[in-house]
Amino acid sequence: MNTILSVDIPVVIGVALVVRLVSLPLLRRYHLDVRQRALAAREGGGGPKGLASLFGELAVGLACGGGLMALLTFVNIVGARVLRLPIDPANSRYLALDMHLSRGVAQTYYLVAVIAVLVLWLLLWFLTQHRLLRAGMPPEVWSSGSTRLRLAGGFVLRAVLGALVLPVGLILAALVFQIVATVVSGRHRPAVPAAPPAPPAFTPAFTPAQPTPYPPTAAYQQQPPAYVPTQADPAPAAPLRTGPVVPLAATGAIPHQPLHPGEPRTIGGYQLLGRIGSGGMGTVYLARREGAATQVALKTINLELLDNAELLRRFEREAEVLAMVPGAYTARVLDGGVDGGRPYLAMELLDGRPLDAYLREQGPIRSPEALRALALALTVALSGVHRLGLIHRDLKPANIMLTTAGPRLLDFGIAALVDGTRLTMTGGGPGTLTYMAPEQFGEDRVGTAADVWAWACCVVCAAHGASPFAATSTGAVIRRIVDTGPEPAALAAVHALDPALAAVVIRALSADPAGRPADGTALLERLTARPAPGVPAPDPGAVREEITRGWRTLAI
Repeated sequence: MNTILSVDIPVVIGVALVVRLVSLPLLRRYHLDVRQRALAAREGGGGPKGLASLFGELAVGLACGGGLMALLTFVNIVGARVLRLPIDPANSRYLALDMHLSRGVAQTYYLVAVIAVLVLWLLLWFLTQHRLLRAGMPPEVWSSGSTRLRLAGGFVLRAVLGALVLPVGLILAALVFQIVATVVSGRHRPAVPAAPPAPPAFTPAFTPAQPTPYPPTAAYQQQPPAYVPTQADPAPAAPLRTGPVVPLAATGAIPHQPLHPGEPRTIGGYQLLGRIGSGGMGTVYLARREGAATQVALKTINLELLDNAELLRRFEREAEVLAMVPGAYTARVLDGGVDGGRPYLAMELLDGRPLDAYLREQGPIRSPEALRALALALTVALSGVHRLGLIHRDLKPANIMLTTAGPRLLDFGIAALVDGTRLTMTGGGPGTLTYMAPEQFGEDRVGTAADVWAWACCVVCAAHGASPFAATSTGAVIRRIVDTGPEPAALAAVHALDPALAAVVIRALSADPAGRPADGTALLERLTARPAPGVPAPDPGAVREEITRGWRTLAI
């Protein structure tokens, strides 16, 4: 057989493929850094981020290229010369000798093959960049002038290097590298994916279900004022701004930013090590009690807001609620107090990232076991909250932390007693629009069933990438919630992964609160329904084991 076809090209492809597959973790890290650098540049926070993975990629490429060139030089046969030299029609003479062809035919074969390899390499590189910078990313990232300039520069640089400098063998190896990179980049799915076709047997109907057999756990003593959000509503407090979050298990450290010169170095006997995140209301610090080794997340209100009685009340309320709720799948409060008039909370330090950040970076959850584990864990957390006579009232992806040990429910700052005690300003509506139940827009009583509704929205968002009531305007969102019902394609995404879970979700999205499971306990009963009469329901230990087992299928 011909030497270049039977030996040289397979050797180049094989070596390049092995090296690329061995270095896949580095490639994934590099792709994530590309996306995070693009987001940082869009927000004006660009800088030397993710350079370690960039240099690592360069080192892998140089090592593979150098090894291949050394191998082809060592072989030193006629066919190998074609791969050792840059693109040049004159090099087709080696192909003619190796394959026993005429010079004209060999030159045609040579030019067609090398140009095809070069063009395919360039096109796949562009496709990879397109996937990384568009899937689950703000549209402005892809359309910005800096992105277009960088892509054009990268494309031209590769084209010039490939056409004039790089040996043919290295271009072939680069193509193999790029094929793998393009496949890996497909894991970054859009935050709002294309609507999947609903299975033939699945036609979700948004009609109130029959009244649930589960009675409410508490009576309502007071009825809060009606609240209808409008475009003129005051903007909510800015969400926490954090940098790239890397699992604790992967790095051994929680990502944080250096303290600003004007920030305190100690609060309440805790040494502040850095800022984990900050928002319009407060700041979360990485901290350690003086004389101790254990690190905590210390949350406090910003100094300029200490005269805001309502925010102080919310902060105090969060401390009370977190101290009451059970620790299973919620963040635990370890300490709290006031230092110089500034309240603080020392909380369990959690690794991982919020669900909304995970969906932006990785796309919807595709593991049925992980989706069910998430649904069960949130249900267990709500069950504990509701047994205390509390309503969370702001369950949404930003308040769900995905940790290596399982999901955790966060932010009880606007939690209310089931009797309807109001803890926000008059006329201020608690909750986030696309996760609010229909009764929160009218004069109906708002109770634990509103948390059940929000739970269903979060489960759908985890599987679909967006709330089932997401729309382009406030009015459209409200109409969908109170009138037209959830997006069928969003419900179909849950049904495709777990039909039994989808049935509970649809029940939890009944427009009439009486048609939903009454609270977290009733919801848990539906999720762990006995498979047959006489079979006992799973005990709490079995539920925890199912959550742990399913959660292991999700790469945090």
